[in-house]
Amino acid sequence: MDRIVRPGGWVIVRDKVEILDPLEAILRSLHWEIRMTYAQKEEGIICAQKTLWRP
Repeated sequence: MDRIVRPGGWVIVRDKVEILDPLEAILRSLHWEIRMTYAQKEEGIICAQKTLWRP
């Protein structure tokens, strides 16, 4: 997914909270900005934006 989305692009993921917690850590390690997280009962949503990052 990191290679498909261009810098400045958005990703919205809707899944179970057990999946979203590790996904948030992975996206942060790839230097994505987590703009919004929302969880209700067992389901949640993450909105993330890819930033322009250079090593």
